[in-house]
Amino acid sequence: MKYKKMCEQIIKAVGGESNIQSVVHCSTRLRFVLKDESKANDKEAENINGVLQVVKKAGQYQLVIGNTVEDVYDELMQLIHVDNSDSSSNDNDNQPKKKQNLFDTIISVITGSIAPAIPLLAGAGMGKVLLLLLLLTITNVLSDKSQTYQMLNLIFDTGYYFMPVYVGFSAAKVFNTNQMLGAFLGLVTEHPLWVQIVNAKKPFSFLGINVPLIQYSSTLITAIMSVWIMSYVYKVVKKITPGMVKVFLEPMLTMLIMGPLTFIVLGPISNWISQGIGFIAMWLYHNAGLVAIPILAAAYPWLVSIGIHKALSPISIQLVATQGFDPIIRVVALCSNMSQAAASLAVGLKSKNKELKSLALSSSATAYLGGITEPALFGVNLRLKKPMYGAMIGGAIAGVVASFLKIKAFIYVTPAFLSLPMWISKTENFVLQAIIIIVVSSVATFIATWLIGFDDPADREEIKKETEAAKEQEKKNFAKENGKHELQSPVTGMLESIAKVDDPTFSSGVMGKGIAVVPSEGKIYAPDDGIITATFETNHAIGLHLNNDADVLIHVGIDTVQMQGDGFKALVKKGDHVKAGQEILDFDIDKIKKAGYDPTVMMIILNSKDFLEVLPTLKDTEKTESIKHGADVMVLA
Repeated sequence: MKYKKMCEQIIKAVGGESNIQSVVHCSTRLRFVLKDESKANDKEAENINGVLQVVKKAGQYQLVIGNTVEDVYDELMQLIHVDNSDSSSNDNDNQPKKKQNLFDTIISVITGSIAPAIPLLAGAGMGKVLLLLLLLTITNVLSDKSQTYQMLNLIFDTGYYFMPVYVGFSAAKVFNTNQMLGAFLGLVTEHPLWVQIVNAKKPFSFLGINVPLIQYSSTLITAIMSVWIMSYVYKVVKKITPGMVKVFLEPMLTMLIMGPLTFIVLGPISNWISQGIGFIAMWLYHNAGLVAIPILAAAYPWLVSIGIHKALSPISIQLVATQGFDPIIRVVALCSNMSQAAASLAVGLKSKNKELKSLALSSSATAYLGGITEPALFGVNLRLKKPMYGAMIGGAIAGVVASFLKIKAFIYVTPAFLSLPMWISKTENFVLQAIIIIVVSSVATFIATWLIGFDDPADREEIKKETEAAKEQEKKNFAKENGKHELQSPVTGMLESIAKVDDPTFSSGVMGKGIAVVPSEGKIYAPDDGIITATFETNHAIGLHLNNDADVLIHVGIDTVQMQGDGFKALVKKGDHVKAGQEILDFDIDKIKKAGYDPTVMMIILNSKDFLEVLPTLKDTEKTESIKHGADVMVLA
């Protein structure tokens, strides 16, 4: 329950539960796919305590949380009813999809397919490193021939060996198709019989067609491509399959079509693409590493800031799977991560802002130890802008050093101090080189950030005190000059005491003091000059902040939220300035009554406690009186 309030604010900021199509998380971000992104309120989301940044990229609405994202996600899933596991329903097929350009589409597919599996890959990779360290340090106890070693090796190898299965399952969600069949396409390429056929190295054919002998373990592209094609095949199969046999005929036909197609066509094409990626990456490493690595290291934090750094993950994973090491992407990430940590450290030591100093130092520690840079990036460096330049300079310098040292990562995991074993294999050890890069990146970035400087914001506590003092003085001045302030009726009808309303939430006064009007006309008017602070998808209520600092809620009807906006029309939007007597909402009284709801209009002063007096003009709470909109109905003092 620790993050319940935060999650409730997140749900509201993204447009409500009904606007959430799906949500997943990576190591630092909540990644939403929204039905209508225009319904999300970016500013409101960014102002939520615990949200570092809003990133909109590749069809995803991303909230950067930091290393507590998993806890926030777990709490969020307790509050919403969004099925993230089954993408095969007809309802999802009918959802309108926002058009994206080709680049955004590719990034979205890669991120959505791979990001959910990355924590598992990192855990399995670190497990294999741990096993290697145990093997090297206590060989007299743990031998690579022992059954204990073999069992542990089997467990951690599973993380990489069955990568096509994890990716196929996630890709099916991205392509809005059956996730179990997505996993099946990954599994079929890992079947023990196929492994035996490949190892036998004898020609193999299907219906007289030659089947290329390709090992698919630890691969990504085949799974993504085959599930992409399957998403279309599955839709066709669903349409042509009779209802009474759908339960077995749909999956059987899909398997019958996609299995051979994957082995004969899609697998070989994907393998060719994978080899091409590996060839280009290694060519750059051997021939242009001195230029490519520094440039990538300087640019990497900007890729992180817009959420497309995961697009480089397939290259790194592919290199580890095919070459046995990654000499580029993980190296670039090391240079960049440490530069972000050092820039945040410089800000923490130099800033005089207590809150910023605390945030910067803690974010620096998180980046140094675990490689989680989003708190430093979004909370400190990007927010202040200039420290980003220092991080880019330090990252580039470290990249030059790294290109000379020819360092290699042997597993896919986030580079940091705690993951230093990632630079060790059975035959090679680059831990010392990694430490050198960390030192170079840190020193160069720290000096650059310190010299460039940054605009140190004023202490937030002081600003808060000054703001509160100014508001208090405004209230005193208003009371002194005006003595009292009158609010007008927002609607024409019969004025009655709020205590007579058939809803305890309003009648008890728990929300604040107010008045009620049984309307004779379906028009709502502003009770005074102010600004619209809240609107609702159902248009049954409007929130205002008046110029006399009163926070007002005008609520049309009781339980009319159930009408889902039918019969209501808002004439203003959030942020609009309105004048007293300006029409702001239309509603259909007859439609409300036919739907079985009470159309009574309530006007509540939500911050009643901020005023000495909140007095309705109707003195006798047992009576009602005819009232026209614009007539005075309340006095605030």
